[in-house]
Amino acid sequence: MEPLIPYFEVVKFPITDSFAIHGFGILVALGFVFGAKLAMRKASRDGLDPEVINRLVGWLVVGVFVGGHWGHLLMYEPQDILDDPIILVKFWHGLSSFGGFIGCAILGLIFFRRENAAIQRQNRVLKGEGKPLLQRLNVWGFADACLYGFTLGWALGRTGCFVAHDHPGSTTRFFLGVKGMMNPNSFDPTAKLAWMNEQAAWFPELATMAVNKSIPASIWQQVGYHDMGLYEAIWALAMCGLLTVLDRKPRPPGFFVGMTFLCYGPLRLAFDLFRHPTTDTRYLGFTPAQYLSVAMALLGAWLLYVMRNKPPIRSAAVATAGEAVDAAPPA
Repeated sequence: MEPLIPYFEVVKFPITDSFAIHGFGILVALGFVFGAKLAMRKASRDGLDPEVINRLVGWLVVGVFVGGHWGHLLMYEPQDILDDPIILVKFWHGLSSFGGFIGCAILGLIFFRRENAAIQRQNRVLKGEGKPLLQRLNVWGFADACLYGFTLGWALGRTGCFVAHDHPGSTTRFFLGVKGMMNPNSFDPTAKLAWMNEQAAWFPELATMAVNKSIPASIWQQVGYHDMGLYEAIWALAMCGLLTVLDRKPRPPGFFVGMTFLCYGPLRLAFDLFRHPTTDTRYLGFTPAQYLSVAMALLGAWLLYVMRNKPPIRSAAVATAGEAVDAAPPA
């Protein structure tokens, strides 16, 4: 097999000599916009207030970038924090998807805690006035709406990783391999020599080339790599289709969270087997993401199990609406 995706430069649009808008940033921004719209539609279908999603999005943006960056540093480059603590605020310098998940989960819990506390305060006033009380926000219902909608955002964000060459894996002849994702001239001598020996079967001239010589672009730009960003974008698009089909009938609260976690965990565990050895820190032979993938899959399975008999949110919303109609005075 031969990789079909040719070498291309990182996608960016120059604005001035020193500033450019990167394709990654554009696609991530579009992911938040379209993901939020999809999440709001699901919330509305389930009888939830879509404006809550609108207020939540800003928190999720912070969770993705701050949590993603700090997670990347803590899991993959902890020494960089000790060497230069200012790197903690350089949010463009490395992002971890699991760091983003954790950041969004923490900020999401804080957000809903604040929202429900505000509702409690309002209810004390309403109770004193003898008016109907407001319902607390259904956290699992909104979490489902977010996972449902932002799976599309996930696909767009990972497409951003693809156009930025952010996640090169090991070299491959697989047809979805992307050529020239890494320039071996930037490797340390040991890694560069290993790369040259690995590719010598395809490029015989490498067998006699000294390790301190620059490998020409005509060679390294023809070597294919597994692209983790591309693979996850394809998976996320497939998940969008699966979740759309599953949403045709009411589901228990937490179902879409559990299903997404259960599907992504084993996949990410497998994907990281193709990580390039020069790009990821490993502990006992596994990446931090692989350990977290196992935890995510177990959490997803547990959530699906414990919530399986809970009444679906959409059915409850329909029943509530029906009761309201029945209680309304005749015209």
